[in-house]
Amino acid sequence: MRFKEMLRPLREGKKVKLPTWGGYWQKEGNEIMMHCHDGRVLNIRESDNIFWTLENICSDEWEIVAEE
Repeated sequence: MRFKEMLRPLREGKKVKLPTWGGYWQKEGNEIMMHCHDGRVLNIRESDNIFWTLENICSDEWEIVAEE
């Protein structure tokens, strides 16, 4: 799924990710938080590599994380 299509579920509080990720993104309050595979949680604006983040946003492989 393209990010444009994933934006609505993200706004609704769903966890979203790319298939290669061990983590996910989720809206918390009015922020997008990146839940990393190593347990870190970062505000998307704190990304260490903004170009990597933008490349991910451009992906068409987004998926909603299945709730356990």
